Amino acid sequence: MDEDNFLVKSQLLLNLQDMAKLIDTGVFNAQVLRPFQEPVFISLIIKLNDLLQKLDKPDQRINFKDDISNGDITDLVNKIRNAICHLDSGENIIDKDLKIKFVFNVLFGKVNAVAIGNDIIAESDYNDDIAFYYGPHRIYLNRHIIRALKESQKKIDLIYPDKNPTPHVP
Repeated sequence: MDEDNFLVKSQLLLNLQDMAKLIDTGVFNAQVLRPFQEPVFISLIIKLNDLLQKLDKPDQRINFKDDISNGDITDLVNKIRNAICHLDSGENIIDKDLKIKFVFNVLFGKVNAVAIGNDIIAESDYNDDIAFYYGPHRIYLNRHIIRALKESQKKIDLIYPDKNPTPHVP
């Protein structure tokens, strides 16, 4: 990354700021705001993908793998972004044999939500988190999205140590 590129720095900081504001709305915790969950989630993923792709350098990549079945957080967010932006993508297929699409499904707390035969296809392992699914791809709000924002914030602060502080991430 070009640390002196004003445009890149501005986009990184704006993405962090926008995502923090969206999360702070509490949209995922209020039933009355349910109609807004999908557009807010889509905006979060698109911005998070942009942020993670800009940090995708050997010494800056956000690469934790906790609760991620294939790859790391940067890979997961990119797959979900592709599923969101390309509705006919195979990334939205949860069962290829039965041709079942699974697009924007939300699980609150610990739950087994969807089974095909004896196989649990969609589940959430934590009482204190929210899981989102696109196809087989599960991403948690706290364990993945917010953690990726916090780790990105630390990387940005290291890249731009004498510049304006990064926005507060929840």
